[in-house]
Amino acid sequence: MMMSRCDAEEDPSQTKKRKQSPSSGLPEEMVLSCLARVSRSEHASLSLVSKRHRSLLTTPELYKFRTLLGCTENLIHLCLRIPPDPNPHWFTLSLKPLDRRLVPVRSYFYQPLDAAPMVAHGCGIYVMGGRIGGRASSSVMFLDCRSHTWSTLPSMGVPRYSAASGVVDGKIYILGGWADIQLWSQHVDLLGRACSL
Repeated sequence: MMMSRCDAEEDPSQTKKRKQSPSSGLPEEMVLSCLARVSRSEHASLSLVSKRHRSLLTTPELYKFRTLLGCTENLIHLCLRIPPDPNPHWFTLSLKPLDRRLVPVRSYFYQPLDAAPMVAHGCGIYVMGGRIGGRASSSVMFLDCRSHTWSTLPSMGVPRYSAASGVVDGKIYILGGWADIQLWSQHVDLLGRACSL
């Protein structure tokens, strides 16, 4: 918006208070607009700048800005176990030809160590069941691929591991695997978890 000196003073009753970013003194919208233009492969480094940057990099507003600016990127998410560490580690891999490197994503501390079926659906990845300490788990975790934040969803009810999973008509199904009781298929309720802008 262009402004002349005449209309630079706004009527106080008409002015909206803009959120200021404490680290820079700039309006939060301006900081988000700048961060939205930075490649997601650099977000891990940017999150080290300050707590404020780290929190802004995980907000849904940043993804909205990236979408509006046409700065979205396709990334491959990988879950790897790197010996001798038994814990799973998450990474992203950019599809840009000149930016092919593994960038670490914060892993979920309570993620099952093995045999957990995973399925990508909507804007995230669901990790269901698996084994923790040698015992079958009924946990369901969700990795939001836009903000790289984890959340725990309601339990499947039946502990199982080494199962197959898939999406049919927008619903996640778990099939087979090992459990303490014989249950060959199960539907996981997504609890209205929709990914929208």
